[in-house]
Amino acid sequence: MTAVGDSDSRRSEHRSLADRAIRAALLHFVAATAALGLVGYAYVYTFLIDAPIHSDGVSYYVYLPAWIGDGDPTFETLARDCCGGFTADPIGIHRWPETKRWLAVHPIGVAILMLPFFLVAHALSWWSNLPRDGFSFYYQYVVGAAGLAYVAAGLALLRQLLLRHFSEAVVLATLVTIAFGTNLFHYAVYDGTFSHAFSFFLIVSLLLLADLWWEAPGWPTSIGLSVVAALIVLVRHPNAMFLAFVPLYGVRRSSDLASNLHRLWQRRGLVTAMIGMTMCGVAPQLAVYKWATTHWIVKSDPDGRFTFASPHLFGTLFSVERGVFFWSPVLLFAVAGLWVARGWARGWVAVTVAVLLANTYLMASWYMWYFGVGYGHRAYVDALGVFGIYLAAFFAWAAERPRVATAVRTVTAALVVLSVLQTMQYWTGVIPGEKTTWDQYRALFLRVR
Repeated sequence: MTAVGDSDSRRSEHRSLADRAIRAALLHFVAATAALGLVGYAYVYTFLIDAPIHSDGVSYYVYLPAWIGDGDPTFETLARDCCGGFTADPIGIHRWPETKRWLAVHPIGVAILMLPFFLVAHALSWWSNLPRDGFSFYYQYVVGAAGLAYVAAGLALLRQLLLRHFSEAVVLATLVTIAFGTNLFHYAVYDGTFSHAFSFFLIVSLLLLADLWWEAPGWPTSIGLSVVAALIVLVRHPNAMFLAFVPLYGVRRSSDLASNLHRLWQRRGLVTAMIGMTMCGVAPQLAVYKWATTHWIVKSDPDGRFTFASPHLFGTLFSVERGVFFWSPVLLFAVAGLWVARGWARGWVAVTVAVLLANTYLMASWYMWYFGVGYGHRAYVDALGVFGIYLAAFFAWAAERPRVATAVRTVTAALVVLSVLQTMQYWTGVIPGEKTTWDQYRALFLRVR
């Protein structure tokens, strides 16, 4: 009996030690990820790329150097001497044919979220007597880190959301997988001035606030939800479809929908105010469109077009060129999680399937369905918080089945390592930036250089 008691005591002690280790890792995960991101940021922009604000990042950012740096919201000054010598051509703005006024290709949301970083860089440039053109040293490296900051904040909020419904071990496994088993870390560090890091933060914020709002609606949560909803639209207009997660919270069947409508009607004063606040938040973008084009709503990208009759569904999901499940195969566990989810997570299955299917069809119908140069399919980075819920649901289901859990842990660890290695391959130019073929992938598989 003593031997059995000693054995039970040791097992209990080991479990206690494991629980403390998981709790400590979970507590410090976001800070550790941010620190690792800063190391990666320093490496990338010291040895690999000259300017953090590059490519699409410029066209999301141009509002700040034009409106604040130049004091010219018309973009005329920026167009005459674009980007502080960064380029000879005005990137991300074009003249509207009817009015001859400049219009930015991308909306104002990313610039709004970058504003605190821009103001710090502006002050440092003034203090250092450097050009205050929006593209000198401090602007590049302070504003360029905004994406990493918002991804870290998004991971912190995702941790808070998941801890409300899953065990600490499941939440830690989910965070590690989302951060490093997908292309999220890449879009936090290498392409951190693109919109996707910001959308990841906002959609996770929406999910957490919706969870809190349906549990206990109040003015602070309602205002926060309205601000986040407006910013989601302002950062990437198609992401407005993710707002469906709010009214469809917990809807599994038609009776749940009727119940939600009844509860929304009971809160109609609050809901009306929230809709009004969201519209006020979106109004500045509509004013920009109206001034530049004389229309309230426009397609601001002159080259953008859709081919709805022939969407590239296989290419978007599975192709070696850009398939989301090819480059982040661990997300297939999240798809499985839709089937095995229980309780709270089960309540969002219907809206998750509807929104992700609609988003996939839209992205697959975009004329540049592969989204140009990039690592993995960047259109899905925005939704990684949603994937995280069902990745956690799958891990929770597997944890109750010891043999399945061992296999899942092994496969997940291997896929996370593969993702990290392929991210480094992309950064160092081993993997092509776009149009990768199967023969290229096979020849370059796990090659360092």
